[in-house]
Amino acid sequence: MDLTGINKIFEGSSKPAKIVCCITTVLLIFFYMFHKNVFVIDDRQHQKGQYMPSPKQYGGALGLQLRGRLGNQMFQYASILGLASMMKFERVIIEGGHELRDTFKFENDRVEFGKVPAYWKVVKSTQSGMFDETLTQLNNNSELQIEAFLESWKYFQMIESTVKKDFTFKSTVMSNAQKLLNATIVKQAINISFTNVTYVGVHVRRGDFLNVAAVQKGLMVAPMEYILKAMRIMHILYGPDIIFIICSDDIPWVKKAISDQGHISDYTYVFMENNPPNVDLAVLSLCNQTIATTGTFSWWAAWLAGGTTIFYKHQARQGSEYRQKFNYDDFFYPHWILLE
Repeated sequence: MDLTGINKIFEGSSKPAKIVCCITTVLLIFFYMFHKNVFVIDDRQHQKGQYMPSPKQYGGALGLQLRGRLGNQMFQYASILGLASMMKFERVIIEGGHELRDTFKFENDRVEFGKVPAYWKVVKSTQSGMFDETLTQLNNNSELQIEAFLESWKYFQMIESTVKKDFTFKSTVMSNAQKLLNATIVKQAINISFTNVTYVGVHVRRGDFLNVAAVQKGLMVAPMEYILKAMRIMHILYGPDIIFIICSDDIPWVKKAISDQGHISDYTYVFMENNPPNVDLAVLSLCNQTIATTGTFSWWAAWLAGGTTIFYKHQARQGSEYRQKFNYDDFFYPHWILLE
């Protein structure tokens, strides 16, 4: 913008004329910058206590209010991040999830933990354990709150390295887990002479899955027969030098069930007791292989550990309300071993 002509007007002008020229100059500069889109004016109404940013400022955002416990929250976090990456949303706002934030470091600049604005449009999906393709077709020039459990690896398969980094355990959690595992090594060294130990994490989910309401919906727990079969397969695959690291929300049941099986007395196993869930998860992540039963906690224990995973095939009772929300191809990785 050339202001040479305006400068000439100032020369030799009276004081009132100079004031008028100053005001005119400011207005000209403002309209020039507005015309060039230097300013973005958002004509939407501001809600009380909230600022409503224009999509032009960041190209859209996704929000999510975390629900459920640690395993559920991990799926929701990973999947909303995957959807944002897939559709090129620039920002992700995560509301809630204290258990999640108490467990992992989270150093992702794209993610903000805070309250999802109430005026954002809500997009719902009732398909819990399956990939909902409609969620991949959203307008990335908008602000949307996703309301879904998002329990499928297909949502974040393209950003697994990012998810792995975000799910780095806090140092206090991992330190406690390593101490527990090291203590196990020292304790078992008294009784065994393994030269190449393989640690197999075993997670047995029971607890609230046995509540009347959960059973009616179709949630299931794995029987002891499945766990024993999986342990035998691990011995076939990796030889006798195995220590089974057993975590559960019902350790007394597991102890009794194992003690009733006299023929597995040759197996070496250790129970992890009285630890918070995030420490149990960190312990399981340090294992070489995994035997998983039901639920999302088992799923993430297997995912974090890597290695060979054996999973109980029946996550929901056939014909139940819960089973209708599951597509096992979307929930289980193709390379995982599924057993009855």
